[in-house]
Amino acid sequence: MTRCFSLMAAVCAALAILPHSAFADAPSEPTRFLEADGIRYAYRDLGADNPGTPLILITRYRANMDDWDPAFLDALANHRRVIAFNQAGISSSGGSVPGTIKGMAADVAAFANAMSFEAVDILGWSMGGFTAQAVAVDYPDLVRKVVLIGTGPAASDHTPGPKDGVFDVAVKPSRADGKTTYADEDRAYLFFADDPKSKARAQASFDRIDAARRDDEPVTGHSVMQTQTGAIQDFWFNTDNGYFDGLSGVDDPVLIINGDNDAFFTVQAQAVLFSELPNAQLAIFPAAGHGPQHQHPNAVAETIDRFLD
Repeated sequence: MTRCFSLMAAVCAALAILPHSAFADAPSEPTRFLEADGIRYAYRDLGADNPGTPLILITRYRANMDDWDPAFLDALANHRRVIAFNQAGISSSGGSVPGTIKGMAADVAAFANAMSFEAVDILGWSMGGFTAQAVAVDYPDLVRKVVLIGTGPAASDHTPGPKDGVFDVAVKPSRADGKTTYADEDRAYLFFADDPKSKARAQASFDRIDAARRDDEPVTGHSVMQTQTGAIQDFWFNTDNGYFDGLSGVDDPVLIINGDNDAFFTVQAQAVLFSELPNAQLAIFPAAGHGPQHQHPNAVAETIDRFLD
């Protein structure tokens, strides 16, 4: 595990020297639309003039493009081209939500091909990390490098399950004002660690996300939640899906990022994922939860930049 600890020194340095508010006030990008296989996808193209391989972001359960912390997006886009998009059936995109992670991976590949990208880097968060694993397994010629944040391995005899009670919070109704899928206290529980510093950073992240939220991005509804829940359960608990065995054949470099207080995926889950991927690096952020890139947007972006360069 020496690869893990060499990264940790760099992570700690980044946490110490990078300003928390850097890039947070950069102008937002307009929502654009692209049709692929009869589906109209909504996306935002950040840092489009930057050279190199584009980075496609695949977001979490129940989320749309507005649920990324703009400070994290702007920090990433300062150095590279970053594409955030809504997958089929999500918010302002057309089509229907795929009922399997395999279908979600095909959705990402269709979007990338419609963008005329010959190769992409992919970043998946939580359920999006499941999808990113499937993209790497099913479309190896499309992918150059993979970043997995707050996620875990596919089903196997060694795959740890979630912490007790976390799904009870994850499926709660949307916030009363209808602007987010979770009330603030539930967002804090799901995505941040339970300590004073983390709570303060949680509120700062929520304020940034809510201030940047667009009126044209409706919150995902109950039918989306049900379909995504089924896809998650199949990937995480059904050993017949074959994706765990496929990890050993992923030759692409993979960076795994997680908080040590993730409400869904324990550090043990990261160890299992790390052990199965032949070309992996691992960075664990201390006193961080399921969304370390929102708790420490600049430090996580710096870690990703070093890996992708």
